[in-house]
Amino acid sequence: MAAAAASTAALANSSVPAEPAVPAGPASLAGLKVWPLAALPPISSIAPAAAPDDYSDLAPFAEAIAAARIVALGEQTHGGREEFQLKLRLLKFLHEKLGFEVLLLESGFYDIARLAERMATGEQLDTMAPGNVFFMYANSAEGREMLRYLDAQQSAGTPLGLAGIDSQHSGALSQSELLPRLRAFLHQRGSVLAEEQAWLDFSTPVQPLLSFQPQIPDPAVQLAFVRQAGALRAELCGQPPANPAKALPAEWWCQVVKSLAAQASSVWSEGLDYQRDNQMGDNAVWLMERMFAGKKAVIWAHTIHVAKGFKRSEAQLQAGEAMHRHWGKAYKVVQFTAAGGNVLDFGRLQPLALPPLPPASLEQGLAALPGGKLLVLPLMQRTVTVPQWSIDYQALPQGQLGRNWDVLFFLDRVHPVTMTR
Repeated sequence: MAAAAASTAALANSSVPAEPAVPAGPASLAGLKVWPLAALPPISSIAPAAAPDDYSDLAPFAEAIAAARIVALGEQTHGGREEFQLKLRLLKFLHEKLGFEVLLLESGFYDIARLAERMATGEQLDTMAPGNVFFMYANSAEGREMLRYLDAQQSAGTPLGLAGIDSQHSGALSQSELLPRLRAFLHQRGSVLAEEQAWLDFSTPVQPLLSFQPQIPDPAVQLAFVRQAGALRAELCGQPPANPAKALPAEWWCQVVKSLAAQASSVWSEGLDYQRDNQMGDNAVWLMERMFAGKKAVIWAHTIHVAKGFKRSEAQLQAGEAMHRHWGKAYKVVQFTAAGGNVLDFGRLQPLALPPLPPASLEQGLAALPGGKLLVLPLMQRTVTVPQWSIDYQALPQGQLGRNWDVLFFLDRVHPVTMTR
């Protein structure tokens, strides 16, 4: 989609050289420096180009994330067409021009690892995705474009490393083979934890979790699981030996076990001990420090998971805050917002209209400006409140540009994704 169909503006908390501020106009932009198009080119296209793209219009974005090793591309819902289109264009730019070699996806840690193994033997991710990749990515036309891009890069010999960060496992591969393969691995190591009673204590309550059955086991069953999960962590999560490569299989299974324990805590406590995001962040850090050490990664996930600064408590960090605490300034978050339109509510699979813009919101100010294309920066260290239209943000404070995310793309209107399978 060209900019004529839906104009964009990149809003970045970056170090652009100081220039005289343009009078703000709308009250909502008071206190902000506004750079006109002549000073910094606008984003000219949302959707990836069919022909080779020179990406020259993304130079401001490149400057805003220049020092980053990890760039998280958020999304306010899982159902906005233009969000997905622009995210794919940014992913292509980051991979093809800026040397990012890994994609971490909001999908099951176990499932995506198995799909990545099969991709390496020639299977197509887009074909394998249904039931194994988060369904809004696997079944929407726009999500599938991302999967097909990964397939194309694999075929072209310029593959993106692929992994899932989600500790919540419910994919078909998790349900059918995770437990048998873990037990076989333990048998191979000669572990007593593969023996019948120990294994039953661990595996019996796990299978309903993998099938998303909301039943809560009896306290004695929960206690036995916690005991065995702790024993598995003690065996699998030890310090790497002199040859780290030999530790990777055990460490990888360690992350699987920790993910299952986090899933159990979140479900069985009915959210009171929510550990899904803590473990998502831990999975991402392990992947980038062990499996993909020294490489740069893009994260593709909902903003609720990747934004910095959000937590339920010090013991219940959102994944983005956990990652930010580990990577600091090397971790950058990209957010998208819009003046209006509709998205597909991924819970009901029905169109959901964006609410009217809140008075004095940043979006209202941007929508009112002539032309609708500007680059806006917070004044020095000041943060800018950005009201959200995502229903998933009701339980958390409003996000702020410069605090919770580093770059913001503004869209005039968004439309629902199209489900194709």
